[in-house]
Amino acid sequence: MRSWSGSSGGWPRSEESSRPDFDVLSSAAGETVTLTKKPSFPRRDRRRDAVAHVPRKRLSAAPAAKVVVDRHGPLHAEIVVVGRELLRGQLREGNASWIAGELTRRGALVHRVTIVDDLERSIMNAVSEARERGVHLIVTTGGLGPAQDDRTLAGVSEALRLPLTMSPPARDMVESAYRALKGARIVGSAALNASREKMCFLPVGAEAIPNPEGVAPGMVLRLTGGAAVVSVPGRPEESKVVFEAAMRRVRDLLPLRASAERELEAPTSDESAMRPVLDRVTAEFPGVWVKSHPPSSRRRDPIRVTLQSFAPTQKEADTLVEGALRRLLALSGSR
Repeated sequence: MRSWSGSSGGWPRSEESSRPDFDVLSSAAGETVTLTKKPSFPRRDRRRDAVAHVPRKRLSAAPAAKVVVDRHGPLHAEIVVVGRELLRGQLREGNASWIAGELTRRGALVHRVTIVDDLERSIMNAVSEARERGVHLIVTTGGLGPAQDDRTLAGVSEALRLPLTMSPPARDMVESAYRALKGARIVGSAALNASREKMCFLPVGAEAIPNPEGVAPGMVLRLTGGAAVVSVPGRPEESKVVFEAAMRRVRDLLPLRASAERELEAPTSDESAMRPVLDRVTAEFPGVWVKSHPPSSRRRDPIRVTLQSFAPTQKEADTLVEGALRRLLALSGSR
């Protein structure tokens, strides 16, 4: 992090921000459909729970249409966190923040984080409403285990009207995990009972994601139109490894955008005093996110300012941020 002086007019050296390395994946064969990633936010003109009364769609035997995604546009995402203990203040939520950060780093725009109860209907409503808002990627965290209140995949299944079915890869993962636990004398038997077998059922068409830090597999479900649902466990150590594996499977959805970021210290600890300058930079550079951070502890500490941009190329992203930075320094020096 750098600092500036109003009298010197100098500006900090830029720090390189590397562009993520993405591969292009092929999709199912069939008719080509060009998808433009522009979200829609329709007005809801039906009751909240109306989706629960819609009959299940019969799965078609025809191959899914081939989807060509405009990967230079933004990918809109939402995060659904499942857990009654979070709503009752019994547990601190530890996944949404870093998941949002990882999605942002990959070029996605995260619009909303929702915490819901363990009830199947609550999960179903959250996923259905996210779909209605037109997001391309929904990430759920928590509720994948063997307990009776682990109902995330059942809620996702209802929201998408895709029945749960036994996944042989998921079964292999669960059986392997329990064999390891038995070998370590953590459990007495590696056999699958009803509770353990529940972790082997995924919505039709979903791919099981290995969970080397736990038992319950994660899930990636690709949807018609270039969207996807990713489900990861709730324990942070499991969530992170499963999330990274899931992102490798949906990297073709992520936009080919580079990012640049600069952070510096303002010559004041008064955030309100910087407001006119930051507002002006924001207006002049709409492609740059300008964010001030007040002192965390001592009020006399200077505030921090973050400048962040996304662009199709690294050169464009750097140019946007550096232009905003130069303008910010010039304006603060003229005060």
